[in-house]
Amino acid sequence: MTIIHNEGRHPIIQIANEFTVIQVSYTSTGQRERLLVSSPRLGFQTLLDPLQLESLTWQGPEMYSKLLDTPYGPGAELNARPLSALLGKD
Repeated sequence: MTIIHNEGRHPIIQIANEFTVIQVSYTSTGQRERLLVSSPRLGFQTLLDPLQLESLTWQGPEMYSKLLDTPYGPGAELNARPLSALLGKD
């Protein structure tokens, strides 16, 4: 796990393994607080509010397995980059 400090902004938590890298940061829009979860390798991101985050705790392993049926996300024209490029190992 790496913490990326953004001057004047909330830090970004980056978690990686041999398959992927994911970044999580906090954002506040007006009265709404959310977590921004992004996949820099694939270019996807999503904002999750507290109820959406809580709903993740209700899920069984089957739901997560189903999500991994399409590990590169929706669509056929993805601009995926090698993980090594994101980690600066190229």
